[in-house]
Amino acid sequence: MASRDNAYSRFITLAKIGLPLAALALLSTLFLFSRNIDPTQSIPYATVDVEELVREPRVTAPNYSGVTSDGTAIAVQAKAARPDPAGPGRASAEALSARLDFADGSSADITSAQGRVDTAEGLAYLEGGVVIDTSTGYHITTEALTTALEHTSVVTESTVEATGPLGRLTAGRMQIDEDADAPGQYLLVFKDGVKLVYDPGN
Repeated sequence: MASRDNAYSRFITLAKIGLPLAALALLSTLFLFSRNIDPTQSIPYATVDVEELVREPRVTAPNYSGVTSDGTAIAVQAKAARPDPAGPGRASAEALSARLDFADGSSADITSAQGRVDTAEGLAYLEGGVVIDTSTGYHITTEALTTALEHTSVVTESTVEATGPLGRLTAGRMQIDEDADAPGQYLLVFKDGVKLVYDPGN
């Protein structure tokens, strides 16, 4: 019994000396292999350029929605927008998309690389490769267009190419407006040198 007590006492004595030494060794190893922190370096995950934001303020994922006087619901979204300090209500935008839901149940989806929205004038300008897809089966591409925000009016600013129920066509310009003879109905009209390649398979 005495030998057991002596062995236990020796173990306790060794533990009192050995454990603190082991802890000290671990701590010294941590400091030895730790990296020095350079306070001049930016935080690795901080990717926002504060100076650029101050110089060029912008809004991320802005959107505009409303209903025109003739009942078309308009929703415009963008990846980012930069307000124009010289003009209240004006902003340039990147990666624009617009959705027009007409009162007669048809619709059009419009996308472009960039554009401008001017709520004071009630207009949105889309440019940089505009793509229009209508619920009536037309896929239209053009360089730029203007769409009104207060009444239904979409007018291209350049040549258009389209595929649709009749085939493939090109035209000097295209326009979507409310039919003056049938309020609540809308017309998609191609103008100025229309060339149609009729495809009876469509």
